[in-house]
Amino acid sequence: RLTSSSLQTSVRQQLAHCTTMAPRGCGTTRALVGACTLAVSCKLLTDVSSSAFVLGPQHVLSHARPTATLQQAKVAASFADASTSNLAGVSVGAMSALGVVVAASRVQARSRVAARVVKGAPSLLQVLEQKQLLSLAEGMKLLSQAESAGLNIQTVEQLGLLKFAEKNKLLSTVENLVTNPQTPILWGIGSLFLGVDALYLATQEQVDFFTWVLIGALGAPALVLAIGALVIFSLTSGTSKLRTFSRLETITTFTPDGTGNMFNVTEAFRDATLLQTLEDRGILSFIEENRLLTLAGSLVNKPLTLTQSLGVLSTLEGTRLLSGIESAAADNWGPFNISFAGLVLVPLALALLLLNPFGFGLPLALAIAAPGLLFIAVGIGVSAISPPLPNKQ
Repeated sequence: RLTSSSLQTSVRQQLAHCTTMAPRGCGTTRALVGACTLAVSCKLLTDVSSSAFVLGPQHVLSHARPTATLQQAKVAASFADASTSNLAGVSVGAMSALGVVVAASRVQARSRVAARVVKGAPSLLQVLEQKQLLSLAEGMKLLSQAESAGLNIQTVEQLGLLKFAEKNKLLSTVENLVTNPQTPILWGIGSLFLGVDALYLATQEQVDFFTWVLIGALGAPALVLAIGALVIFSLTSGTSKLRTFSRLETITTFTPDGTGNMFNVTEAFRDATLLQTLEDRGILSFIEENRLLTLAGSLVNKPLTLTQSLGVLSTLEGTRLLSGIESAAADNWGPFNISFAGLVLVPLALALLLLNPFGFGLPLALAIAAPGLLFIAVGIGVSAISPPLPNKQ
């Protein structure tokens, strides 16, 4: 009781002193200082009272605070060591899981087998158009912000990202993962199993360093799979295959039998998206080796910002031009169908130039020949990005 009374007197003196030292007019400051002093003093009163109950009144002033402080320091030190060890174990487990994923991806890349879009699923370009992600990126001014941050159009060439993506089939792999309707389900199930295992290990009574490594190895992939499943589901929900990108291919098989050689010729449709075609034809490597993006950056000042200012992305999205080019390139007769109008208009322009009706042959010929040449150029360009003939014999 004497201790409580003396401490209450000390609390009142400290509150009066701190309130007096605070600047005039700072009511909030004085209140905070007083509240902090009161909290510290009440904590001290609680520690002294509990120590007095255990040790007796004769040991209160001499041994209570040093003993409590020493115990708190030991507990804090042990807690810090345990937290550091736990964090290290989780980090090692997460890095181990990342290493396994990288090694598996490199093994898959060596096989050089491109992933194909699931039958009936839209392509990644169609998903971008239907979800209006191109206009979203344009509205958020991501292109200009990238150039302001130092990421120019030629940066991907300087870092060798185009060849890297083509060699490891990254574009087709990402497209297959995003457009596959089973990806969110499988990733969600995998995240659930890994998360339950990590939670089970974390709730054990004895959790050593190796157990924390396992928790990190299981928990980090579980978190990544859960976030990835939610993102992919939000991207692909409500999308559908609006345009076909199938290509009719002829497959010749040779089957030896007892009487002689026999060749079987069959036809089959194969889906070929624009991103897969860019990888199969080596167009990305061609762009990087010839420094075409660097050339474009030298001819136009800030091409990404200019593309954003002109509204190119929103125009491509509104007209569905990218998916149209993809569908025409996959079609066996797509390039010819585009060039056919030009093949009709150019001879007509030459005929008008030679006949010169009413003296307006030259302007009429130019007016007709210009769109005709444009159609022919677009047809040639589409044929350049058409899927290559497969070597299936």
